[in-house]
Amino acid sequence: MSDFLALRRRKARPAQADLAEVMVSEADGIRAMYLGSDTMQSAMRVKDPCDLVLAYTRATMAFLLFQPDPRRILHVGLGGGSLPRFCHARLPRAENVAVEINPQVVALCRSQFALPDDERMQVVVDDGIDYVSRQTQAFDVIVIDAFDGRNIITAMVAEPFLHDCRMALREGGVLAVNLWSRHPRFHEHVEAMRLAFDGKVLTLPAETHGNIVAFALGGLSGNALRFDALTERAQAAGAAVGLDLAAMVPAMKKHNPHSGARLML
Repeated sequence: MSDFLALRRRKARPAQADLAEVMVSEADGIRAMYLGSDTMQSAMRVKDPCDLVLAYTRATMAFLLFQPDPRRILHVGLGGGSLPRFCHARLPRAENVAVEINPQVVALCRSQFALPDDERMQVVVDDGIDYVSRQTQAFDVIVIDAFDGRNIITAMVAEPFLHDCRMALREGGVLAVNLWSRHPRFHEHVEAMRLAFDGKVLTLPAETHGNIVAFALGGLSGNALRFDALTERAQAAGAAVGLDLAAMVPAMKKHNPHSGARLML
């Protein structure tokens, strides 16, 4: 890697000394994790740890409409482990790898957020950007949920890292990125994804809190993007994991270019 690219990759990433303080609270049966601010980063229902409490986590699982049987899933950003925990429980054929830069987050996720510990759940303490750049084994799905306590980590929605994500995906793989619609550079973030994935990007707003999940597709086109095909896959995948994924198809139609019968990507 050139010095120039290395600098671009590192821009706007927190140094180890600047990692956010991690806090945990619990009320009304919900255990929550906070990273250096009063914004809830993760939430777990104590009596049902695999329930996806936050709306954006449910929206993120719409990657199953495009990759319904993933075997390798990479989670960049662990937090309270909501998505790794859910994928481990509901997708028994999938291997999950979670990369988290903050060792305190990993320790608390293990001790207080029921993070599984077996051969299908690997946790790596590392910088996610560096980790992805080194990968030689491809993933079916990459989920980016990276937050520095104040904002989305800009380097994780910039072209160098997005290019590395595309290279780390198998043909037909999906990149899912949790974004904030109120971020002043939201449209730039989506455009960077479009540039890295030849325009094959769609967005899905979460039900609450202004989160929007952007999906970059590594190969799907044509009939696979027809709404009837998406609905059929959503019904099957949703039944398998216990989520109403079919309800997300009309939202995709509303918020993305389409011909009436199919998404136009």
